[in-house]
Amino acid sequence: MRTTLFISLLLLVFLNGFSQSSKELDSLSVFQDIFDSSSVEGELRNFTMATYNRGSLQDYSTNATGGTVKIKTKNFKGFEAGMQTSFTYKTIGNDLNAVDPIAGRGDKWELELYDIFNKGEFEHLIRLDELYLQYNFGKSYLAYGKIKTEYTRLINASDGRMNRFAHQGAWLHLNFDSPHKLDLAWLNRFSPRSSYVWFDFDEAFGLVNQGFQPNGEAAIYKGFYPTQGVAIFNYGYINHNFNFHVYNFLFDKISNIVWLEADYVYKTYKLGLQYAHSQALSYGEQLDEVNRYMQPDERANVLSSKLSWFTPKWEVSAAYTKAFDTGRFLFPKELGRDHFYTSIPRSRLEGLGGVDVFTLRVDYQLSKPNLHFGVSYQDLSGAEVQRFQLNKYNIDSTRQFNTQITFEPEGFFKGLHLDLLWVYRTNKTNEQQDLFFNRSNFHQINLVTNFYF
Repeated sequence: MRTTLFISLLLLVFLNGFSQSSKELDSLSVFQDIFDSSSVEGELRNFTMATYNRGSLQDYSTNATGGTVKIKTKNFKGFEAGMQTSFTYKTIGNDLNAVDPIAGRGDKWELELYDIFNKGEFEHLIRLDELYLQYNFGKSYLAYGKIKTEYTRLINASDGRMNRFAHQGAWLHLNFDSPHKLDLAWLNRFSPRSSYVWFDFDEAFGLVNQGFQPNGEAAIYKGFYPTQGVAIFNYGYINHNFNFHVYNFLFDKISNIVWLEADYVYKTYKLGLQYAHSQALSYGEQLDEVNRYMQPDERANVLSSKLSWFTPKWEVSAAYTKAFDTGRFLFPKELGRDHFYTSIPRSRLEGLGGVDVFTLRVDYQLSKPNLHFGVSYQDLSGAEVQRFQLNKYNIDSTRQFNTQITFEPEGFFKGLHLDLLWVYRTNKTNEQQDLFFNRSNFHQINLVTNFYF
């Protein structure tokens, strides 16, 4: 609310300054010109999701409809302002609050199309995603408010449900019109994906599954960290065949993550390497063990690599990630999703250590019609049930197959985007139904229809 009022006041002062900066312009005409020249864009989305669990376990399905509308003023002396609103409501589907009698739990995936913090609310889901003031200079900018951030490997939009992760704060993007780019940011408020409320960081931290401590106790760290926000540093060197990035994410009083990434292209081959290291900050040492997000001796180290071969139509890639047994890789899931080379939809590395992940992917792209077909296989080894010191969420080693088809028609239907995703995920060793209900051993169909305008 404070930021909304502040930006509103800035806009009033800004516009008032326009009217007084030139005696030749009438204040009303300037005001009218700014908004008459504003751009309006948006998206209408329909999302069908159905999850079929193994055996007699409960199945779930739903269809959600929603969209976004964004308004952005024209650039005036470098300044611009914008806002975006998203909305969602349930169209049809079965009872997502039904509890499976074997597992004793209800739905997971389909509820994520709505409000995961207000389960059972399927209508009047509205959120102000963006409200910002931005100053542009050259190819650089400084933005403040509810903003759409530049992409990073951890803090990102991850727009795989009806709404995305949303962030508030200040973001400085420096593009030197050269291979060098730099991002500096401070984010202090968040609205997680599948939610419609904004939270200060200390309120958002711990909203999603807190998992287990390394000793097997259920973790209870929500409300124990008076954290103020996240500081982000991203330096990028981007050339025609070599890219290099250095990220640093400092989560106030919680942890620090350093992420290094480089990729090199030679003819029709591309090689990429990622390394991530995380460790706890000293504040947690004064807390009881059960109330810590990370233990002082946890030092996550993750190495990920990818080799791909590509042509204008084909891309074949193999990726391997090694999370060492020095500690679990932990990252606040309320802010985004980790994107290692082996990450695929419905499978992320966060919460694990001492595992090996292998992903094989084949993609085929046609330009006319604009049709994409992709298949991927992921093998995750080393995750053991009850091995909590390296397994925050107590999952099993898994195999997963994804098949995805996307289609964008031209002509009369230009703006339409169809996306079909089929997911099959199965455990390797443990078949305990109540433990893995809605987590693995399932098939899932996702059909997303977007219309962009």
